[in-house]
Amino acid sequence: MERLEFEALTYRPAGLTLREHERGLEQHRVVLGAGPATFGRAKLALRGWATHQSRWLRVFPDHQPPAEGQTVLVLLRGLGLCLSFGCRVVKVIDEPRRSGFAYGSLPGHPERGEELFLIEWHADDRVTFTLRALSRPATRLYRLGRPFGRLMRALGTRQYLQAMRRASAGTIQSR
Repeated sequence: MERLEFEALTYRPAGLTLREHERGLEQHRVVLGAGPATFGRAKLALRGWATHQSRWLRVFPDHQPPAEGQTVLVLLRGLGLCLSFGCRVVKVIDEPRRSGFAYGSLPGHPERGEELFLIEWHADDRVTFTLRALSRPATRLYRLGRPFGRLMRALGTRQYLQAMRRASAGTIQSR
């Protein structure tokens, strides 16, 4: 982990997922509910890395909220294995009606790119969670494993969306 602190992102420029109409952007949005209580629960859950807490997915360290420049390891566990991939938080959004963060891949990650996790409390009182991703395989070897990579991305997306639905409904606790 310490080695990754000094590594550069594996893509340029940082902040690609903040542009809603970026070419190649994958986007998923769900309505979490309505009102300030839903927004507050969702914001706390996101700041507590609730999206990254399951039997097979974790983030390390998870005891502090995302902060710009912070390096984290995304841990995938299964079949007796634990794989870790470095990411760096490139943007934190902390506005009265929007909250979230984006992180990007570091060397050793199977993908080169960025993900954005965003909670928004809209003028019509809806609260939504948006996940945006822009990535491609990091190496030829990972390109060969693209079907497996797509499966893992789909499972991750499902995990993120379900975690935020549960958190905004108050059915899981965040840190």
